[in-house]
Amino acid sequence: MFHSAANSVIRLVFTPVLLLFYLIYSGAAIPVIAPVFVVILFTLMPSRPQLKVLLKLLVVLLLISFGIVTLGNLLIGTPTGFLLFTWSLMFLSYYRGHQDPKDIIANLTLVIVIFMVVMKQQMSIPLSALPWTLFESFIIAVLATYLGFWLFPGDEANIPPDETSIEGADKNMGKIVFKATATSIVLYALIWAGSSQALLIAITFGSMIKSPITKDSHTFGYHRLITTSVGILFTIPCMLLTSVNAPTFVIIGVTIFSGLQLACFAIRRKTHLTIYQLLFTNFIVLTYQIVNNPSVLSLSSQMVRLASIVAAISIGVLTINLLKSEPKNTH
Repeated sequence: MFHSAANSVIRLVFTPVLLLFYLIYSGAAIPVIAPVFVVILFTLMPSRPQLKVLLKLLVVLLLISFGIVTLGNLLIGTPTGFLLFTWSLMFLSYYRGHQDPKDIIANLTLVIVIFMVVMKQQMSIPLSALPWTLFESFIIAVLATYLGFWLFPGDEANIPPDETSIEGADKNMGKIVFKATATSIVLYALIWAGSSQALLIAITFGSMIKSPITKDSHTFGYHRLITTSVGILFTIPCMLLTSVNAPTFVIIGVTIFSGLQLACFAIRRKTHLTIYQLLFTNFIVLTYQIVNNPSVLSLSSQMVRLASIVAAISIGVLTINLLKSEPKNTH
């Protein structure tokens, strides 16, 4: 409808932010899920998908959400069985991610598993209540994504893809096992420690290490550390306004403005797809936590969140460096 060279940035900022505030103030059960799905869909589908593609995604998500939660509910009585089950799903997600970093099923599976474990183990939400919540959130996300492409048409041309390819990506099974194991350890350690930022840290860490790396991992990891650490500072204006009880429309406007600045920052840094997605996933989750915690302690809470993300990013960088591929000897 509105044609502009900046449409790809506008729809990525406006759609999930407006959807998040709408779901928060309309009393949705878990309002942050659908906007996170919107970010994933926008970053993995740079141009408007056909309606049949979105319908296929709905079917896949139906199978994922009900299948994961149904099997998980059967195994929840045995901690070892549930742990192995969630580990196997993370392994599948990372395996598919190594085959194709833009695999939507791989990305959705990782996020859903993290949501499922945190909600069950830390928030004590019954697994039986999650399938419809996840499916409903995905339906909302698909509709919002399609609306975003209709209102702001145009392909994503500003964000380069990850520097990986099917031929060049490392498919070493040991490294995929290591990634799944590391993510499981981080997730369950956070839950065991009672961390209030378990969801945010787990998503950040899991996203940091999901893509295979074919170039120098030290430089790649350092770039991720700097870009993502600076990127999370764009949520501070929203936090300050929330702490002084500013009007809702002012908070929404400043949040959208900050999101646009974040996108410009990512483009100037020539950020690749994985980090672009991670920046906006963190931006949405942090905004949700800020708006959901409008207290005088919001500044200290925000500092804890920022420190948690930096810690997750640092651990992710260390993991990436541990997984560094050694050059093959050609002699």
